[in-house]
Amino acid sequence: MIERSARCACGGLMAAVQGEPLDVYLCSCTDCQRGTGSAFSYAALFPEAAVSIAGERRQYTHRGDSGRAIDSTFCPTCGTAIAFRAEGLPGTLGVPVGCFADPGFPRPSKLFWASRRHHWLELPDTIALIETQ
Repeated sequence: MIERSARCACGGLMAAVQGEPLDVYLCSCTDCQRGTGSAFSYAALFPEAAVSIAGERRQYTHRGDSGRAIDSTFCPTCGTAIAFRAEGLPGTLGVPVGCFADPGFPRPSKLFWASRRHHWLELPDTIALIETQ
């Protein structure tokens, strides 16, 4: 079984995951844009039991553009979000793919909130554009 490690920028908070992701996606909702400081987030979902988190952490809960609660786990030193739990996705934990620092990570299958993507963002035809979520 494949094992991967994700970590924050300073290395103080880590997530170990086992197995392949259930889903890999992009999201251009305004919360993801602000949370990443970029035009979209790139995340992978795993069964909650396949993820273990180690290190000092803080949690921030907010409502996403869908109206559902999202709990983000982040490093109190560098501020990097290392995992999230979404009310609309019970039994799963999401990990931002950039925290794996693995250029061979599986590609995303869809872009949520395509209606809010930056006008210049063009994606391959293999990535489905979902207007909302």
